[in-house]
Amino acid sequence: MVKEMNCIEKMLTRKSIRKYKKEHVSESVLNNILEAGRRSPSAVNTQPWHFVVIRDQEAKKACSFGGYNEFTSEADFIVVGLYKPSEVIMERLTLMDVTIALQNMVTAAWLQGVGCCWIGAWNDTKLRDTLNLPADSKIVGLVTFGIPDEDPVQQPKKSLNEIVHLDKW
Repeated sequence: MVKEMNCIEKMLTRKSIRKYKKEHVSESVLNNILEAGRRSPSAVNTQPWHFVVIRDQEAKKACSFGGYNEFTSEADFIVVGLYKPSEVIMERLTLMDVTIALQNMVTAAWLQGVGCCWIGAWNDTKLRDTLNLPADSKIVGLVTFGIPDEDPVQQPKKSLNEIVHLDKW
């Protein structure tokens, strides 16, 4: 009998997936992922985020950057997280808020069997033009999503005693 993992055990197995099967994530799972972002906490409940969901193949290609991130075209969909400075109280808080929302999507995806990978490098002009983004918007990050077609080894992480400082450094 296979033991089902609880949420914490499942979260601790998360890893970046860069190879995806050619099958679609169901609409209900996609909606759960987007809801996880929408329901994220934000400073003063401003909810400053905007998300562009990319399924179009040409738009997915616009998310790659040089020789990096070529796997973006294999993803079932990509979420671009952004904000408009005119709609925010403090940009530093807004940057965190959008990042938290994207990470909530990453966690929601993984818990439902969907793999994903953060994208930190993109051609800003190409992406803006392709997605017709507002000129005053600021892109925070991109995340690819899809049904995993690989099971990479989880990269080693530093131990807690290397990174946690109690009460002072």
